[in-house]
Amino acid sequence: MEIDGHTLDGREVRLPADGAKVTVVDFWATWCEPCREQLPELDRLSASLRDRGVQVFAISFDEDRAAVEEFVARTPVRFPVLWEKGGTRLADRLSLTRLPTTVILDGAGVVRAVHLGYDQGQAAALEREVRRVLAEDGQRAPGAASSASGGRS
Repeated sequence: MEIDGHTLDGREVRLPADGAKVTVVDFWATWCEPCREQLPELDRLSASLRDRGVQVFAISFDEDRAAVEEFVARTPVRFPVLWEKGGTRLADRLSLTRLPTTVILDGAGVVRAVHLGYDQGQAAALEREVRRVLAEDGQRAPGAASSASGGRS
């Protein structure tokens, strides 16, 4: 899965992230209550696993960029936030039907897990999934081809 876009501060981003062992991509919107609840948990995940090669990105599907900027100012996160006006382009291309949708990609960009929706119990499940993908990546021989077996795309 490949995604490109721009952060709120204008930097161009291409996902999966270069050099990341695991890339977590969260599709969200400010009007989505579960989305707003999940972002601080993703920030915690990012901070705790960044040194192990995990990179987190959030892509807002809001129509209004100012709403995203205001929310992030009130609820700061330490990972990049991208804005995809309305989300239609990505939602159609990736068959996204629900927010939040959180996708876990391995180092090769293969979708390893998809989490639909969010409640507090899912924070631990998401972290376990990320740690599982990290562990599997660590067991692969250097240069070995990545397999999509066991993952969803």
